[in-house]
Amino acid sequence: MESIEVDQDNQQPLSDFARCLQRESWTRQQVVDYQTRALQACRAYAYGHSPFYQRYHRGLMDRPLQELPVLTKAMLMEEFDEVVTDRQVSLAEVRQHLAGVYASQPFLDRYKVTATSGSTGEPGLFLYDREEGAVEANSFIRSSIWGGATPESRVAAVTSRAPLVVDGKQVGRLHLFAADPLEKIIQRLNDYRPEALLGYASIISVLANEQRQGRLRISPGSIFCAADTLTGDMRQRIEDTWQTKLFNAYGTTEGGVLAAECSAHQGLHLFEDFSLVEIVDQENCPVQPGETGAKVLLTVLFRRTQPLIRYEISDLVQTSSIERCSCGRPFTLIETVQGRAIEIIYLPSSIGGQEGILPYLFSSLFNPLPVSGWQIVQKDDGLHVFLTKASEELRDEHLLEALRQMLGDRGVVIPAIQIHHVAELTRNASGKTPTVLSYMSHQSE
Repeated sequence: MESIEVDQDNQQPLSDFARCLQRESWTRQQVVDYQTRALQACRAYAYGHSPFYQRYHRGLMDRPLQELPVLTKAMLMEEFDEVVTDRQVSLAEVRQHLAGVYASQPFLDRYKVTATSGSTGEPGLFLYDREEGAVEANSFIRSSIWGGATPESRVAAVTSRAPLVVDGKQVGRLHLFAADPLEKIIQRLNDYRPEALLGYASIISVLANEQRQGRLRISPGSIFCAADTLTGDMRQRIEDTWQTKLFNAYGTTEGGVLAAECSAHQGLHLFEDFSLVEIVDQENCPVQPGETGAKVLLTVLFRRTQPLIRYEISDLVQTSSIERCSCGRPFTLIETVQGRAIEIIYLPSSIGGQEGILPYLFSSLFNPLPVSGWQIVQKDDGLHVFLTKASEELRDEHLLEALRQMLGDRGVVIPAIQIHHVAELTRNASGKTPTVLSYMSHQSE
């Protein structure tokens, strides 16, 4: 395969992190010009090497990005063998590799294989060659540097099984699997005493509670959250626990870190030199500044092995009305990532149709409660509320009354509600603990 397209301004590979830092001082026009060239290179490679894109974009290869059809995960997996640009790669062999004893080794000795958790359906499988993996790693390194970590920092990551790899070597850090027993994670962190802590917002929030209870005893100077919803209450509790500012990032398996906060904390900067992120409504039209989209269409500029062009992700991203961050960086800001469509509870409205209850509404009710964790799951028989380590002073009937009141205020028909006291909350395959999860299909009006 051909190597990743180089930065034509500097004739250096995109995996050169020094060039990534230089692009942070570009003008806005330089960013736009670079994106234009990088997108052209991405599409040209896909059209030259991917049978799927040759067919899917037939007659559209000279059209603007916004006129191209959307690629869904179901379509990507169904057409996997035709999407990839290496004819030696097949989905059956990738799956066989992942099921084997050498699953932790590169596939065909050259591809890192990552998988989504499958929270919205079938898990997606994504391949990175060595060069692509280095570019992906640079997105993580950039967000870490913005948050005050250095290459010498003792970093503990509590995420999925896949470690961060740069130039084919695992980055020197403690890497813990978020789905491991909580006691094991706490013990490893206490032994390691990290200077920087990185993980899913849901697990970092749980660890903050463990720190408050005295079971976890660490003093990280930098904290990074990514990959699932970070509410305002969660942020406040985490920052109060360790007395340090938290840096939020928006990351995906498909493209690495897509956006991150700088020290100004005015929103998250899109990493527009790595990916193009379109925040759109249900009809795939761009939303206005300050509005929340129904989904994201992702085009990863550095992917060649498995090109992703207008790939649909069900993330609910709120655009920012701030034109330029005070830090001076040229990258577009987004306000926040509010979760995924599967994290919205849809209930019948008392006046007809359906009303969506966003996760933050449940957070405002449940976060102040004397519990170590909570989770709302919608099934066909109603809502199930799961609580861990609830205080004896918390009465189920009082909680039910408050929850029904909140739903009533939203004008919905209140469903059956059951409260369950459990030892642990349900985690998905990657170790995330979504606070809100719906298994019910939603019919758009």
